Amino acid sequence: MHGPPRATPLILAGLFVLAICACKREPEVKDLAESGWTLAVETPPPAAASLDRLPDLAAAGWTITPSSLSEAEQVLGPDDQEWIRFKSTFEQGDRVVRLVAPGHQWANSAGWDGYAIVRDDKVIAELAVVLS
Repeated sequence: MHGPPRATPLILAGLFVLAICACKREPEVKDLAESGWTLAVETPPPAAASLDRLPDLAAAGWTITPSSLSEAEQVLGPDDQEWIRFKSTFEQGDRVVRLVAPGHQWANSAGWDGYAIVRDDKVIAELAVVLS
């Protein structure tokens, strides 16, 4: 009769690799929490249509650049129907700005780049040029 099968060097090597992989795994959220880490989940800010004040947009990471109606018209074309509706909301004392969403929104396919008409720091009209 033969005794129990002998472990071959290949089987032992495989077990060794498994042991190393088990020790090198990435920590799970519960492991981090049990170790005293504080976990925070940050929700991205909403799109421009939901944030209607320039200070709120700036605080949310949007790029705000002074612009003009003539610059926006050059980008869109004077006969564009959306452009015509957009510029019809402009009143004396309003200003035009270029708004660009922060990078994380572009990475999540929620990017927005366009123009806004601002009155008393409030966005009263917006016109998207590029969406992701």
